[in-house]
Amino acid sequence: MKKNFALLSLVALGIAACGSSDDQEATASEGDEFCRLAQVAKDDNDALDTVDVTDADAVRLQLSTAIDSLTAMAAKAPKDIIDTVNELLDNEETLEGLLQDNDYNFVKFAASDEGKTMIEDDSISEVGDEVDAYISDKCGIDVTEETTAVDDTIAVDNTVIPDITVPTGDTIFDLGEGEEAINQFLDFYELGTGASLTDDERTCIVSNLVDKVTGADLNQAISGQPTEEVQLALGQAFIDCDVAVES
Repeated sequence: MKKNFALLSLVALGIAACGSSDDQEATASEGDEFCRLAQVAKDDNDALDTVDVTDADAVRLQLSTAIDSLTAMAAKAPKDIIDTVNELLDNEETLEGLLQDNDYNFVKFAASDEGKTMIEDDSISEVGDEVDAYISDKCGIDVTEETTAVDDTIAVDNTVIPDITVPTGDTIFDLGEGEEAINQFLDFYELGTGASLTDDERTCIVSNLVDKVTGADLNQAISGQPTEEVQLALGQAFIDCDVAVES
């Protein structure tokens, strides 16, 4: 149950779960109550991948739904996975609290010290991977993620530039126009890659792009489907501003 929250290629998530009972099953089997609840939890958490992260109300509602289904799943978790599921849920409660502190604004969340720590914590996604492997093996649940192949290199003046778009599925964001749109694009770039631009680097990139790309162009770039012209403009701006591209 991994998340891509622009974002993020973000984290596998969870909240504090109900404790196990004496009649907890030793392990799961396809079609049992735990597996049925696991399918619902997976679907609800997968739905977070397509939420417009600029819509705070939508994020809050879908995250609450995902938490509810994870709680129900945890209440029926077998003994051989319950500790991992509880850890998954603890992580989601932490995420919910941090998002609430930042008005469910992912850019603010990612810029906070706590948000950066959570995003950079590889152990969080490892917990999600472990739960995914378990429900795939025991419940027969398909946990594969659909991806769209995008050419990740392009040449500018004979220099090969890695793709600098932020993979976010099919979601298109309203970034506005002009400098506002470019700055929001760069916020998502930092969020999705873990990079940190200096004020001078950001100012330089904005200056290089302000008359060359529109908000709609950058929306397409964020979705992973930039035009060749926009990809060239982005790559040239990073080169001109001597900014190392993060992947």
